[in-house]
Amino acid sequence: MPTPRGKSPAQDPRWLSPKVWEQILASGTDAFLAAYGPELRAERWGNALRWISSTPLPTPPPVPPLSLSWRPERILIQEESKSAATFLHGDGFQGEVTELGLRYEIDLTPGVAPGLFPDQRENRLHLKSIRPNRLLNLFAHTCAFGVCAGSFGAETLNVDSSSRSLARGKKNYQLNQLGGSAHRFWTEDVRRVLPRLARRGETFDAIILDPPTFAHGGRGRAFRIQRELEPLLLACLPLLSPGGSLLLSIHQSETTPANLHSLAQGLLRREGVPARLMPGFQPADIPTQRMPSTLWIFRQG
Repeated sequence: MPTPRGKSPAQDPRWLSPKVWEQILASGTDAFLAAYGPELRAERWGNALRWISSTPLPTPPPVPPLSLSWRPERILIQEESKSAATFLHGDGFQGEVTELGLRYEIDLTPGVAPGLFPDQRENRLHLKSIRPNRLLNLFAHTCAFGVCAGSFGAETLNVDSSSRSLARGKKNYQLNQLGGSAHRFWTEDVRRVLPRLARRGETFDAIILDPPTFAHGGRGRAFRIQRELEPLLLACLPLLSPGGSLLLSIHQSETTPANLHSLAQGLLRREGVPARLMPGFQPADIPTQRMPSTLWIFRQG
């Protein structure tokens, strides 16, 4: 989103239009990117507004324009990569938000991932439209894709090496009255889980493959996306049912949507797997430069 010439980009982020703002709210969502500029952005998290700046701000950030008809109960500001935040109004880092009518716990403590990634909202909406019966959610974090699938009756398996993230995911399931043996949570290295699932003959109608760029290996070797991406995708293919869908999402500046499409297309051809590829979906509030590279793979035959 460009900034008007002659103005400080840090002080002049562009707010969402009232039309887009209302469209997002009408979808049952109150967690989204509210304003964006090159050096300053505003994130709405339920009743809270969090400003994040890449440089120290000489003056307080602006309040939401009257045209948006919203006044946050909490306003906090933090400088990117800093371990502290300042409350300009209200207090409390924890809260709850909704996305597509579902509830999620949020933690805005600096240095902690909030617990929901709004840039994947439209991909979750697409998941609801295809309504798989069984979902494999890899690198599940706080299980937003799992909650989404569970909300329409799908069985889900959420896998992540972080027990803390999965504990937050279980709370999200509880918030949405989802429970029982249909939903599994495995605190394990995805790289070890995939071959085991294949040996057991498990298959899934939908797979979410959203790996980190880098992660410490714990008992195993460190995870680096440059090395791991192709083996991960290869290991997922035997688990994807004919007619099933796989979302591939990469958060790395060197990986563009075109690169990701080319890599997946070449691998599928080499393995003789018939499939249709489609770019992932971008929410109206997220600028292209803040989107991960996403790709849907639809297995055919």
